[in-house]
This record gives sequence, structure tokens and C-alpha cells, in this order.
Amino acid sequence: MAKQQLHSMFFGLACLAIHQIQARQMEKTEGFDSVVSVQPSSITVNYATEVTFQGAGEEDKVQFAADCQSITTPSATVRGGKAAIMMTSEGIGLKLCYQEAGKVTVEEQRDILFNVVAATDAGAIEGISPATVNQGSATQVTLTGAKKDGKAVFIPAGESCSAATPSTPVDGMGVGVFTVTGVGGKYKLCYQAPGGSDSIEQTPLTGSIVLEVIQTTKTKDDKITAVSPTLITENVASSIAFTGASVGDKATFVPKASNCGDVVPDKDVGVGHNAFKLSPTGDFKLCLTAQGASDSVEQTGITLTVRPPGVAQNMLGRWTSKNGQLSCDNLKQVPYCSASGIYDCENTYAIQSGIGYKCFWNTAIWPPACDVDMKGATKEQICKSNTCGGSPSQCW
Repeated sequence: MAKQQLHSMFFGLACLAIHQIQARQMEKTEGFDSVVSVQPSSITVNYATEVTFQGAGEEDKVQFAADCQSITTPSATVRGGKAAIMMTSEGIGLKLCYQEAGKVTVEEQRDILFNVVAATDAGAIEGISPATVNQGSATQVTLTGAKKDGKAVFIPAGESCSAATPSTPVDGMGVGVFTVTGVGGKYKLCYQAPGGSDSIEQTPLTGSIVLEVIQTTKTKDDKITAVSPTLITENVASSIAFTGASVGDKATFVPKASNCGDVVPDKDVGVGHNAFKLSPTGDFKLCLTAQGASDSVEQTGITLTVRPPGVAQNMLGRWTSKNGQLSCDNLKQVPYCSASGIYDCENTYAIQSGIGYKCFWNTAIWPPACDVDMKGATKEQICKSNTCGGSPSQCW
């Protein structure tokens, strides 16, 4: 009898355990754990903030509230895993109310708590020390009045904090390590209180907060070692390649008699090329401003010649036909062979100095890429004269 009772008790416990497991599985299926995390988990009141919902599907709906029972249709829609959240009141430990797309049930998501904090005070920071830093140098700056886990960023005085994102954390002593890479000059402070998502310019009641950044980056006069082509037509937009250019570099061309110090380079050549339309005819020099610099420096040994429209005799002599044997009528012209992928590379060609060269997929380099061999090209890899399109033909 005792054994039978013991057996019944174990059987009952086993059934209970199975029931609990099934209940947990059902909860997960019904969406209690659909969203596994949110980032950020704390935002500023009355400030629209983009929040990432890991695990949410497209067109799912979400809302943060103290209690999900009263939420029938969450107010925000998830697209691309994100949703814009605007909260009109402060709150701590808010719950995530979630509704799967196409469903009517709203479920509270477990283990997710959300905070909404007060807006950052424009007078939160009373002053900074030091007030002068060197460009590009990591410097400890004390923000008097800053709270632990607050964030800050310095931006040029003429820009708006609303477009900036404070990213440098501040410790319990109000100290943050800042590296300003922009050009020298006066900078303002944008601050974000702990747990916030806004960005507020700091304007204390007395005095002002100004960080003076000392310009240290200078443009070298030999940064650009070559340009190609070196001859273009007046008032015709021409793509020019820059050897030695790097991200953030800006350039302009001025007549030889001009002074680079009188102009501000404005064409971004960070990707190695850009289009220029120049006038009048004659020789031009290259003026460059490197990333982080504020100067305009003439590049030594660089001359670009602008010629009148039409074909000049000296051009005919320079662009001599190589008697190519490849008909390029059915090939596609590209500005650079590297612009082609593996599938269309072999059906493209590029023109250099009036000569059309067939592109080929080069597996001798890593990673493999669409390439061109101008020096070693055979006649079978060079376009026949008058087969490159255009009137007159673009190739000799």
C-alpha cells in the first residue's frame, strides 16, 4: 500500500513537471520572450529616440508602459529591427508591451525594463578645464557639474548640438578623455545626462563654455604625387585621379599665377578621384587640404593643362594608335576596370589616352579583381580604331 502511494506521488510530480515545461514552451510560443533586448534601455523624456528591439519582427508593434494590461494596440511600429520611441513622462522600470504583426494579443516581455529620465539641463555644466587642447591629442577634460555616466562631445561653434551624438563617457569626477580631430578653432560642448538620449548645448548662467582647439595638422606639399589625366578640355567635366589622396582630403585647381592660400579646396578626393570643370585654358596648379587641416597647400610637381575644345595636333601625336585587333563594338565601356565585377569583367573595356584596353579578371592578386594591363597588353587585347563608340571615335 505504501509503495503504491509512493508511486502515485512520483507520478503526480512528474505530471506537474511536464505541465510546467509545456506552459513555459507555450509562453515562449505566444511571445513572452520574443524580444530579448532593447538598446538603449533608457531615454530622455519628450525626445524621439531610435530604439533597437532584438528579436522583433517587421511591422511588430511595441510600447513601454507601467502595465501592459491596458494596452490594446502598442503605439510604435518596428521596421528593420528599430522603432522611434517618444515618451511624454518620466518613468523607471517600465515594461515592454509587444504585439506581433497580424495578431491582436499584447504580451508583456519578460526581463526587459526601460527607463525614461528628465531632459538634460542646458546649465548642467558650469565650466571646463583645461579650455585649450591640441588637435588630434587625447586629453583629459574636467566638466564641472557633470554626473557619472553622463556623455559629452565637443563640436565646432557654428554647428548644432541637435545633430551631434555625445559619445565620450564621464566618470564620477566629471572627467572625460576627448580627442578632437576637426580643424582648429572654437568648439562648443554638447552634454547628455546619465541615462538620457538627447544632446544639449551647455550655456551656463554665468560665462560661456568654449574649447579652443589648437591646429596641429598641416598639409604636406608632396602628398599628391600624380594626377591623371594631365590634359583636359575647357568647360568639360573630367574625372581626375589623385595618387596619394586619402579619406577627407579636398582639392581644387587654380591657374599657375594664382596663390593656393587665397582659395579653399572644396572637392572631396578621398576616394582617389573626382570630376572637375575648369576654365580658362592654360596650366593649372593643384591646391590641397588634408583631412583635419585648415590650410591650402600647393602640391609640388603637379600641373594640369586645360586645352580649348577640339582635337589639337600635339594630341594626335601623343595619342598614337597601337593598331589594336580587338573589336570593342559589343563590349561595355567603364571608367575603370575595377568598377566591374567577376560576372561582367570580361565584357568590359576602359580607355586611356585614346586607347581602349580589354579588362580581365586578375587572379594573380588578392583579393582577385577586374584589372587592366596597359603596358603588357597585346594587340588582341586592344580595341580596334573606331570601335569604341562616339563621333568621332573615342579611341585611335
